[in-house]
Amino acid sequence: MDNTFPTRRAGLFESAVQKLFTRPARVLEIENLGPYRLVTLGGDALRNAAWHAGDKIQIQLGGWVQRTYTPLDWDAEAGRLRILIYLHADGPGTQWARTLRQGDSCVVFGPRKSVRLAEPQPALIFVGDETSAGLAAALSPAQILLEMNAPADSAEVLAMLGLQHAQVCARHGDDAHIAELGNLLLAMLAGQPSAAIVLTGKASTIQHLTRLLRRQPGPAAQRHSKAYWATGKSGMD
Repeated sequence: MDNTFPTRRAGLFESAVQKLFTRPARVLEIENLGPYRLVTLGGDALRNAAWHAGDKIQIQLGGWVQRTYTPLDWDAEAGRLRILIYLHADGPGTQWARTLRQGDSCVVFGPRKSVRLAEPQPALIFVGDETSAGLAAALSPAQILLEMNAPADSAEVLAMLGLQHAQVCARHGDDAHIAELGNLLLAMLAGQPSAAIVLTGKASTIQHLTRLLRRQPGPAAQRHSKAYWATGKSGMD
């Protein structure tokens, strides 16, 4: 059977969608920071964007494959944004980030609402990991708790982002650290019982901490949850 027409039609449809809802951009700068890459994207299509701290973008990796990132910042006047990419596992997003070079072009979808806090921003407790350090930097919470595979490897990045005050809990493969992580979160909450809580990063960690918080007496604090990854799964937002 001749599949030329269906293939061509699919390509035209994809092209039309990209023109309507996406923004072309180019890689202006790349800075290697241990297991991270700090990538600056720029272009006229990034000007005048209505971005709020915590909003997300999606980058097309080819076809309908895309990966989601949270800009650290977005200069709508200059048409520049920065994303921090943690190089872990070996999925499409990591492969794209590892091979990225200055001058490369890409297609950006967004910005779109992801984790947007009420105005004025309430007292905030942020829980995350390596994959959500960019979101922590964008939201600038007063209290930060991070689970990390190798905390020493991320120290430079945390300092660069102004997150050196974060409490860091070393991750163990058997999740033996989860109890300690929960205790640290409860200690933070005891100091600020009315603080909003943002839970991000690994799906199973978020589930555990959510159950822990539900068991606490008193009114529930405002919570936002955003899982970025789970063992054995790919393409999570």
